[in-house]
Amino acid sequence: MSYSFDCPYLEDTNHGVIRCEFARITPPDKESRAEFLTECCGHPTKYKECVFYKIMDDYYKRKYSTEVAKW
Repeated sequence: MSYSFDCPYLEDTNHGVIRCEFARITPPDKESRAEFLTECCGHPTKYKECVFYKIMDDYYKRKYSTEVAKW
């Protein structure tokens, strides 16, 4: 199965593990791994609904708005 992997925080999906900048997820089996990737990380638009994506997106917004304010 192929995925689009549009999520900018996704780092790796090898060895049965899904790793993003926020979390390391180890699904119990291949089917649940495929379901998670299909419905979250690898979906062209649904990845923006992922709680990990939302947290990281908010983090970078805060980080860069603070850095810009310092200039």
